[in-house]
Amino acid sequence: MKTWKEKLVANGLAEYIAPFSELTKPGFRLNKEDAAGTLAPGASKFGGAPDLPPDVEIPSKDGKPLTLIAQLNLSDAALAGTAHPLPGSGALSFFYDTEEQPWGGEPEDRNGWKVLYFESPAELERREVPEEAMLPEFAAAFLEQEMLDTDAVIGMDFDDDTGDAIFGLLEEGAPHHRVLGHPFAVQNPVFPEIAHYCDGIEDWDEAAKAADDYVLLFQMDSDEDLDVVWGDLGMLYFCIRKKDLAGKRFDRTQMIMQCG
Repeated sequence: MKTWKEKLVANGLAEYIAPFSELTKPGFRLNKEDAAGTLAPGASKFGGAPDLPPDVEIPSKDGKPLTLIAQLNLSDAALAGTAHPLPGSGALSFFYDTEEQPWGGEPEDRNGWKVLYFESPAELERREVPEEAMLPEFAAAFLEQEMLDTDAVIGMDFDDDTGDAIFGLLEEGAPHHRVLGHPFAVQNPVFPEIAHYCDGIEDWDEAAKAADDYVLLFQMDSDEDLDVVWGDLGMLYFCIRKKDLAGKRFDRTQMIMQCG
């Protein structure tokens, strides 16, 4: 998979590498890989059955279990990249109501997803879940990348042909599953929306200022292989404030969906 820099060079747009390089954050692309046999409990993966401690129930909404959409072993991130704000070990599990697909901006939506963090992945056990209640299972591999702030790029002044070419290149390479870095927004800038709709900062100017407080914990794209389409080919964004990430308060993670 080519990086955004390689795409620019290959399409005669190398002059934009320098200005765009000022608009990046380090992060990880999450690549799907066919599981070579049965994945071990606590392994990084998309879909499949969840791995939980013996005394923890599968998160549910109105008595119906939520679907595991991804499970990330943070030791894999530590091995794949340089210093980053994630814990060096442990496992993060992301659950979502894949049927109702709450968009995250209403108070009642909060029951439609959950993020769990476990300090000791070795203690996790595979749970039995009906096949129809699971997404197809794929191993997830961390690939360190410099993530470009596409919102800032969109705000730059290009002629029409150049702008269309650049935006087309940036959209290539779907699905855009990632951890950390800049969100790949489908609609509006993600962090101000999280601050406004999820954390209740009513004034949009204040919400925009608060955007610097957030970290993209996990972004999950619509994905044919996983049999998921979020809204109209949209994206799920799980975001957390920096202080909560530092304190491992993953229960304070917020989520919002954007779609076309």
